[in-house]
Formats: sequence, structure tokens, C-alpha cells
Amino acid sequence: MTAKSSLINLVKGHALMTSRMSFYMVIILLLLAAFLRTYDLASLPLGFSDQEIVNIRLVDNVRQGDIFVFYPGEDGGREGAYHVFIAFVTTFVGEGAIGFRIASVWLSLLSIAIIYTLGNHLFNPIVGVLAAGLVTVNMSSILLARTVSSDATVLFLVSATLLALARSLPVYRRTRVVTSNIVSFAALGTLLGIGFYMHPSSLFIVLGAIAYIAHLLYIRNLMFRQRRSYTGFAILLMLIISMPYLISSINLPQYSAGQRILSPYNDALLRSISDGLLAIVANGDANPLQNLPGRPLVDAFSGLLMIAGVVVCVLRRHRPRFMLMLIMFILSLPAALIVENSPNFARMTVILPLLALFFGMGFYSLIRAPIFVDVIFRRMAVAGVLTLLTINVLWTWTDLFGEWRDHEAVMPLVNGELGQIAHYLDKVGDETPVVFCNASWDINQPEQSLGDADKTLLMMNRSIFDFHEADCRRSLVLSNGGEKQRIVFFDEAALDAVHPYLREWLSHGTVVKGKVPRDAIIELESAQLLADRAGALTTTAPLSYAPEVGAPEPIAPPIRFGGNLTLLGYEPDIKREFLPGESVDVITYWRVEGEFLPDIILKNHILADPVTPIGIRDVISVNPLMLHERDVFIQVTSVQLRETILPGKYTVSVGAYRQSDQMRLPALKDDQPHGDRVFLYDIEVLPLPAENEDGG
Repeated sequence: MTAKSSLINLVKGHALMTSRMSFYMVIILLLLAAFLRTYDLASLPLGFSDQEIVNIRLVDNVRQGDIFVFYPGEDGGREGAYHVFIAFVTTFVGEGAIGFRIASVWLSLLSIAIIYTLGNHLFNPIVGVLAAGLVTVNMSSILLARTVSSDATVLFLVSATLLALARSLPVYRRTRVVTSNIVSFAALGTLLGIGFYMHPSSLFIVLGAIAYIAHLLYIRNLMFRQRRSYTGFAILLMLIISMPYLISSINLPQYSAGQRILSPYNDALLRSISDGLLAIVANGDANPLQNLPGRPLVDAFSGLLMIAGVVVCVLRRHRPRFMLMLIMFILSLPAALIVENSPNFARMTVILPLLALFFGMGFYSLIRAPIFVDVIFRRMAVAGVLTLLTINVLWTWTDLFGEWRDHEAVMPLVNGELGQIAHYLDKVGDETPVVFCNASWDINQPEQSLGDADKTLLMMNRSIFDFHEADCRRSLVLSNGGEKQRIVFFDEAALDAVHPYLREWLSHGTVVKGKVPRDAIIELESAQLLADRAGALTTTAPLSYAPEVGAPEPIAPPIRFGGNLTLLGYEPDIKREFLPGESVDVITYWRVEGEFLPDIILKNHILADPVTPIGIRDVISVNPLMLHERDVFIQVTSVQLRETILPGKYTVSVGAYRQSDQMRLPALKDDQPHGDRVFLYDIEVLPLPAENEDGG
């Protein structure tokens, strides 16, 4: 080989980067991509957004056997295959922040490998490595890899479909007969069919694939004519797989992808397109969930190389491989740009692999210029692209792990305070009992939507986590007889709403400091305090059995009930004089002695005589399902007096029953039933002042 021919080969890229060199470089890029996508995966972002929580709940539906083509929602609907995929993955890797996100990480890494393979197959190793490098350091791609969303599948769907098209159909101007690979056509048909069930953007991917096939038919490509039967097989396979989707779209058009994609088309169409194009190299996506506001999709220099790559494709459009790029890019643009609240980087993922390939082609066309025949300029070009990659790594690292993490708009959108609590509970990782203060919990009205406690559990990575649940405004659980425990308040309002009597108990605890919301977690160890209090109640808070089982005689607590429930006593030093219409606070101490009934209800009655109640409040403010042996809970129950109640003395009684069959739990004496209630103390209702009587 002459010196001149060697120089030409250097310019063409065959010596600038061999296949072996590109293989090692893409391995380095994949390691870098894995690091950027998995570093601090459990706490960046700190929690899940509301849309991610919806997806996670749909994963639970899949596990229960509720598998549908579409899941209805406020946004019109969601394809179901993504949730089936996540349910499968989490079965093996577990749940929590890492478990739900790891599938997106894997898809992102696989997409980078496919993009390299695609660039190498269509063009050369330089284009493949540069395209993979751009996606590796792209912040939007990294954020999607940390998201529980079907948007994370788009990068894989586009790149894999492009590779299947390139491997199945002729992309070079060859006339020799090449053996067709049935596996490539099967992969093409499968990808096109499954894509319908993954994301609405798949409609445009399929449209691009069909348009490219039509283009090959139009130009009467010789090699395509040799593969028509295989192409028909791929299309038939796609139709077979997508048939349930097509039928569901006809029956339920309001949930179909076509309806959701076409609905944003409005009078602001041109504005949506222009804003989307400008966001690539200028103002970026303003949504903090998808981008650091103000950051463009790529840097300006990369954007210029992308434009150069598009120009190269246009100039060489008569060649199938360049036409493949143009057709897929043009037909994917509506999915990326014509969206609500444009620009939307999540939706622009459909064109990201093509933009990355354009970037690689732009650089490759640059180094083919005559000036780069000189070895010095060639080395400068290589050094320049390496510098560009380094700058993008540093830029992404600073923005993602610095500014984006601490951005004031991100925390509330990802339920960040709940994420901080979940991360703390994961980090301590000990056996200390935890009490979740969940004011929305109610045994009579199960939650229809996820509360803060449920969201926190979703964000935790511990597979086994035992906790208690209570409405801490009216109840306080002292786990295991008052041993050390952590009490979690999910917002300041929950702590402020705690009853003063219970707040006094909390004052003996210690507020956890560190990366948790203010006063969110209190560590309380009250075994000695509880023992002293229970001992005092035996002498200061006498009780009596109901009169129907014998003459009432004062006895000292505790008193056992059926269902492994024991009344330790009541608080005697409280207000005992009331006006009509006021509320009476009944403060009782209860202990669990064994397996607890899941539907137990405490009854609190104010009686005019042993059988005539004038105030009733049947409630329990702790979740019985979460209680264990030796757990103690303090119950503060407010019983409303009638407005028409007459002045006089009234008696407070308590008991318990099962909600399922209304069966009352017996009060026990010497382990034998002795009525079904106990009497605590008397209160006095005073007459209304004279002016109130006149006003009435």
C-alpha cells in the first residue's frame, strides 16, 4: 500500500478508529453510562412523582391479574405492557426506589449499545462511538433512566427498530445476493408489534418503518425484491401481535394512543414545533421532572454537528441508509414536537437516537475535509471531540448531582420529603419499631388513594419492614411496652394537630436531625415512663364492672377483655364538668396481649343510666392489623354531648366489639366473662348560663 493510499484511508476513518478500538471505547462509554445512571440511584431523585406512583400502582394491578391493553386515567390512558414488564422485573430484584428504577437503567444501557451497533453498521465505528457517547452523557437520557415511566422504553424501541430495519432490509447499494436472516425479520415484526403496547410514539415508529419499505418498493431496489417474502412475514407478525391493540382501540377510542397523540393538535401548532426545535440547543425543557430548567438538550457545538449530519443525509438521500435516517427522523418529529407544553424532552426521546447519529455523521463529514489530511489537524479533531465529551460529562455531573438535586421545584414534584423519610429509614436499617402517623387512616373507610405512609413504603428498598399505623392526633402507639421506637410525622400540620395530652408524651422523645424534614421523625423510649404511669393508674383510676353483672364495686385496673385486649386504665386528672353540646375527652390506655383482632372497635359511651346513652363514639385510632403482643396504645376519644342534655351526673363507660359481626368482647374476671363493658368515672353537665338560655 502506498503512502498516499494510507493517508486516504486515515482520512476515511479506517485507521482513525478500527473496530477493535471502537469496541474498547464503547465498553468505556457503557461503564460511564452505568455509573451516571446508577450513582445514588436510591435517592436521586429522592422520591417518586405522582405519575410514577400511578405507574407503580398499575404494577400492583398486574400482580393481581388485572392486565389490560389500556389502563384508563386522567391523561386518557396508558399502555399496559410496560407495567407487565416492571412487574416481571421487580419479582426478581425487589421493589423500592432501586427495584422500580433498575429496569429503566437497563433499557437505557441496552439502547446505548444498540445505538453504537447501529452507527457502526450503517456507517463506521466513528459514527457509532460518537452517537453512543452523546446519549451516554445526555442529561435527559439519564433522568429518564431514573424514572418509572413508559417514556424510558422509547429510546430502546427506536434504536432497536432502526437496527432491525438496517439488518433486515438493504441499506447499501449492493447488487449481489445476500442471504436473508429470518431472525432479523422476526425481530423487526416483534418490535413493531410490541411497541403498540409500550408507548404511543410507537405509532410513528411503525409509520417510519412502513414508509421506508414503501421507499424501497418505489426505487425498485433489487435486493429488496429478493426479500419481499421476508418483509411480508415481518409485517404479518406485527399485525398478529398488534391485533388485540387494534381491536381495543376501536372499542375504546378514548384510551387509544391515536386519540392521545392527536388531541394536542391546535392553533398553536407552529409555536409548538418552533419551541421544540429551539429547545434542542437553546432554552430547553422547563419541566423540572425532565430537565434542569434552562438547560438545552445538547450543547451548541453538538447541535451544529447534528445540522451537518442532517445536511449530509439530504445530499445523499439517493442512498438507502441515508434515506432510512431521513424518513425515520421526519416521521418521528410530530411525536417529539407536537405535544402539550412543548418542549417536552420525554417525548423528544423518540428522535434522540437519530440526533445522536446525525452528530456522529456531522463529525465524520468534518474530518473528511481536505484540511484534516494533515496528521496534526486530525489529532486536533480527535482531541476536540474528546474535550467535548469531557465537558459534557462535567456539565451533566454538575447539573444533575448539584443544581438539579437541590432545585427548589424538584422536591415537591417528586414527593421529596417523603423520599427523605424513606431514605432515612432505609439507611438506619435496624429493628427499631416505627409508627407512621397517618391521619387519613380509618378502619371504617379504607383509603381509595395512596396516603403519605403508602407512598413512603413504595420508596423504601427494604423488603421486610414492620411498622405501626395510627392517627397520632388521637392515639399514640408505644411499641413493645414502650421500648425505643421512631414516630414519623409526614408534615408539620400532622404534628401540630396532636392532642395536648399526647404531645406531652412526645416531649420526652428526641427529634431526629439530618437530611429529613423538620420534626418529621421523633425517637421515643418510654418503657420506664409507661411503667410508672401504669402503676399510678392502679391506685388513682378505679374502675367497676357493669351493674347488670352484680353490684358495682371499685376495682383497680388492669381489666382484661376478650380478643387479647387489656384496659390498663384511664387518665383521671382531666376536666369533668361540661356544658351541653361540648365534647368529652376520654383518655384510655390499652395493651395487646396476643394475636389481635383485625376489625376491633372501641366503644365510648356516656350514660344517663346503665342502659341509656346520651353520647356515643365508637372508634379506634390505630390500625389493629399492625399491632403486636405487648404493644400499648393511648386512645383519646372525643364524645359529643347533645345540645339538649339536662344538667346532672353522667357515667363514662368503655368496651370493645368486632366490626364484622358487631359481637361485643367480654370483660373478664378471673378469666371468665363478666359483662361487656366497664365504668370509668362520672362527669357533671352544668346548666347553661342565664344569658345563653335567654338567647336560646
